[in-house]
Amino acid sequence: MSAPGWWGMAGRIAPMTGWPAWGRWLAVALLYAWLTAGFWLMFTGGPGLRLLGLAMFAAGLPLLAHSGRVLMRERSRAADRRYVREFMPAMLLYVVVMLYVWPLQKGMPPGGLKAAIVLSPMLPIVWVIWASIRYVLASDELERRQHLEALAIGVSLVSVASLALGFLSAAKLIVLDASLVLLMVYPAICITYGVTRCLLISCARNE
Repeated sequence: MSAPGWWGMAGRIAPMTGWPAWGRWLAVALLYAWLTAGFWLMFTGGPGLRLLGLAMFAAGLPLLAHSGRVLMRERSRAADRRYVREFMPAMLLYVVVMLYVWPLQKGMPPGGLKAAIVLSPMLPIVWVIWASIRYVLASDELERRQHLEALAIGVSLVSVASLALGFLSAAKLIVLDASLVLLMVYPAICITYGVTRCLLISCARNE
């Protein structure tokens, strides 16, 4: 029987067991390049190119959520597929809000309407967080421990970096945009958590 390819039975994403490691890494690298190109078009192109970038981003998101399983040669589980169904529309909604809704607050007078528009990106972000919590709760004990350890390490690293930047700013050695720093806290935690969890999974596989 031949090894399954990118798409398995009933259209579900399956592990590329027949592919060499370099082929799987190349496929994921091309996927990230596709998403980066779509993201760039959304924020730098005209109206038509923005829609094209949004379409490219939307097409790549489902595969992005399965890319980790692809690299580990594991089949996506029911919890993974549910997470994709919840994560993908939330991220698309976030991109649409940031492109077409959030800019409307520029030039508006202070008030309830402006506050609602300014905080509108929080709705898809809360949606993503809720989907992530459901995904973790659907994991087994080992995966939950890896999630917890990765989150603890990620939060600790971001906290230490934030304190260091705060001390440097208080001493007038550097100048920081406070709003930008606050906006970067959550993405920084996500990145450090993701990288740490990948390392924990790799260490567990090598034991």
